[in-house]
Amino acid sequence: MIDACPQSPYRSRPRWAGMVLSIGILSLHLPSPVAAGTHESRAEASALLEEALQADNGPGVQAAVVIDGQLVWSVALGQADLEGRVAMDPTTRLRIGSVSKVLTSALAARLVEDGRLDPEATVQTYLPDFPEKGSPVTSRLLASHTSGIRHYDFSNMAEANNTHHYDGVGQALAVFAEDALEAAPRTRFLYSSFGFNLLGAVTEAAAGEPFLDALSSWVTAPLSLDDTVGDSALAIVPGRGRFYTLRDNGELINTIWRDSSDYYPSGGLLSTAQDLAQLTSAMFEGDFFGPRSKTLFTTPATLADGTPVPYSFGWQVKTDGDGTVIHYGHGGLTNGATAEVRYLPRQRMAIAVITNYNFWFADSPSTISVVTDVIPAVLSPPR
Repeated sequence: MIDACPQSPYRSRPRWAGMVLSIGILSLHLPSPVAAGTHESRAEASALLEEALQADNGPGVQAAVVIDGQLVWSVALGQADLEGRVAMDPTTRLRIGSVSKVLTSALAARLVEDGRLDPEATVQTYLPDFPEKGSPVTSRLLASHTSGIRHYDFSNMAEANNTHHYDGVGQALAVFAEDALEAAPRTRFLYSSFGFNLLGAVTEAAAGEPFLDALSSWVTAPLSLDDTVGDSALAIVPGRGRFYTLRDNGELINTIWRDSSDYYPSGGLLSTAQDLAQLTSAMFEGDFFGPRSKTLFTTPATLADGTPVPYSFGWQVKTDGDGTVIHYGHGGLTNGATAEVRYLPRQRMAIAVITNYNFWFADSPSTISVVTDVIPAVLSPPR
């Protein structure tokens, strides 16, 4: 298994998506009614998610929606641990795969605001021992996947599914540090988890503390994102769920083991849907992130010839035909988990969904597409 960055395929609304289950069952994790949505609309949203989970035959799911900075819907369904018979809870810590890149970009942006990180400086400014590549590689290029740094070699299981434990983010750079660029910087969009691992090492150097500590100091602790931590294979992590894979024949198995110490900045974090929705809202609204950060998050990159890239500083950017932004988003797929976050600027809505299961051949679960493509219309207030 590997960490990847899936775009959830858009699916037509299934025939079961209108069924509403018992409000008494589904309201266990619902917040108090707020102006942005009625109790009935939140109950309907929960019913849609419950049915999608049943259709997937998945163990568990979390989802949350923040509108205008307020948490309006949060639900946790199914099981966090099948063998231990532990129910999924809004605070169960789940793997988020490549959604970790959003947190790394948040950390980098905070360091830019503080003057500790220059996004246009070469990585050697912060990591003088990192090999030169013949062309300047900067944090801005790393954060937009235009640096030319390669992605995983999927034919190499040891690389794509790491089982070696690294004591720090910098140690894991050795896997690709000596490799030539796949393309000259700003000539191609090349999605690269290795590029984000390198960005994580840059932020570590700029902050003057280990990556996970810096992430806590600059992002998660100030925002009270208490359930967002590293997915350490060796540590006892309270509240961490267990993770599963659905095989093609429908069999549910414990997922393939991996050690996440090689890719905390690109795919190795644990979080909750509530934390991710709150973070997403904070990155586009409010004053925790300043104007410079918001410009980084909302401005798509361009190649040297002017070709636009559907990615900004850590965010995928989806636009309609006239260039209007439909949403900023990011997907995540890793061993035994799938996640997605989105920010819909027209609705001022932040969405997050995480499952503790994935499919053997990387299909997107119905729970993901229902939350991202159907539920916004159920919960969205009139504008």
